[in-house]
Amino acid sequence: MVGRVPTPSSCSCLVCHPDPQYAELPAVKAVSQHGWSTLWVAGSLDFAYTVGVYHTFGQPELVMFGLQGEDMAGWLNTAVELGRDKGWPEPETPFDGVIEGFETQVRNVHPSWYRALFGTALSFYRGVAVPFRQLVWPARNGRWPWEDEATPSSRARQAFAWLPVAEHPEGAWRLVGEFGDKFPFPVGPDAWALTTRSVLDGSRPVATVAFDQGGYDILDERGHNADDLCLAFLGDLVRRYPQLRECADLADGQVATASIDGDGRTVTGWTRAHLTPADRRTSKRAWTLAEPA
Repeated sequence: MVGRVPTPSSCSCLVCHPDPQYAELPAVKAVSQHGWSTLWVAGSLDFAYTVGVYHTFGQPELVMFGLQGEDMAGWLNTAVELGRDKGWPEPETPFDGVIEGFETQVRNVHPSWYRALFGTALSFYRGVAVPFRQLVWPARNGRWPWEDEATPSSRARQAFAWLPVAEHPEGAWRLVGEFGDKFPFPVGPDAWALTTRSVLDGSRPVATVAFDQGGYDILDERGHNADDLCLAFLGDLVRRYPQLRECADLADGQVATASIDGDGRTVTGWTRAHLTPADRRTSKRAWTLAEPA
């Protein structure tokens, strides 16, 4: 552990530089009263991060990925209290005291993740990107996610945020990092969508896009009768088919049908309609049967 670092004299945050229009923001109020705040961001995989640690202690903010959001918020608070009371951990050095029965360690987060993940922190520090460290947890067998013996789940659930986004392994977190706050849909790029393997491999074009109860069906001309239905990340489909952005404003309970050019593949427009009760029933049944591609 290393000792405390004085609060930076040049801290740019909204506590050091009050602005009446932001005075009632929860993060500002929490940091003013308690020294820091912890935010839980829900998604297909949750993450949580601190705001105010840099202001109060001059230490990097902390982020944690892939476990239950409420639990991660509690563990981050424990990590801050541990640093405050006993000294702050050096990066890449395992330490006890956060998750009972398991060591944790911190790694420096690459700046290419900041805008995608830490919007509230950027606002709190008035656009200044303060440093972040990732609180990394091991698999149940004690292996770290970068080790060969780690469980696939422990590797997939945690972002490797110490890597640049462009070097991160493919998957949900890579998509979150790539799209950042520019993803046009009301759900994140790591949200599951119902599709077909033929759409994924490009052998059949997208024919319909439906949005219902927060989920997207992105199907070829066979619809729910396809024999290769599967689940895929919405961001992966948008990356493969940029024209899907034109369906980002679908209202709940709407379906868009593509108009295809003479080449059989190029989308020239979309015709919108309301989903029928039969559409909803077949979609619900397909979601229960489909598995990740």
